[in-house]
Amino acid sequence: MTAVKFCGMKDEDTMSYALELGVQYLGFIIDYPKSPRSLTIDEFCKKSEWLRKNNKGNYKVVAVSVDMDIANMERIIKEGAANVVQLHGSEDLNLSRRLKGRIETWKAVTRPDKLSSEEYRTLAASADKVLLDSGNAAEKASGTSGAFDCYQLYAEMRKEGIPVILSGGIDVGNVQSYISAYQPEIIDVSRGIETSPGIKSRQKMKEFMETLNRIQEEYATINR
Repeated sequence: MTAVKFCGMKDEDTMSYALELGVQYLGFIIDYPKSPRSLTIDEFCKKSEWLRKNNKGNYKVVAVSVDMDIANMERIIKEGAANVVQLHGSEDLNLSRRLKGRIETWKAVTRPDKLSSEEYRTLAASADKVLLDSGNAAEKASGTSGAFDCYQLYAEMRKEGIPVILSGGIDVGNVQSYISAYQPEIIDVSRGIETSPGIKSRQKMKEFMETLNRIQEEYATINR
């Protein structure tokens, strides 16, 4: 079964509602002012503490770093503010290796279609999971815009048992194509559940999870 990460969480009501819907990962973008979804490190730590006090259940908090200050990274780990650190900037693999073992670590790749199998293996060895930010899902799943090479890479990595997280343009209209083409371990959704950048929509969140659950139930029935 494919798990879900809703990324760009900012307010308590949205976080709680996502968990009510069964979302397994809540993502927070930290100290990246270029993003309308960004929180300061202090805001994030307060949100994380609120979650721990008010929402019980089987979910993980993902701290998304875009070249975050190392001191802030250490603070997140020491305070137990996150279960996962996602490195989504130009962080080198040495940082990923140092973090791995201290906290679950994901390394993001923004151009997976340019990545060789050997490069992917190197990334996979330095992190617990690798997130492939693959752009437009409809193009990727339909085999256009250079997606065939990308698909071949996904298939090879899955065959070797390397965890795959997919991100980029996923929404209620194309999630079935994503699941059908790749069967990823986790899908990462942000814009697809928003009315405008940084503003999450309860209706879109609900529709997305209902659609995903239906798709997964159908696949489970077929594979029995």
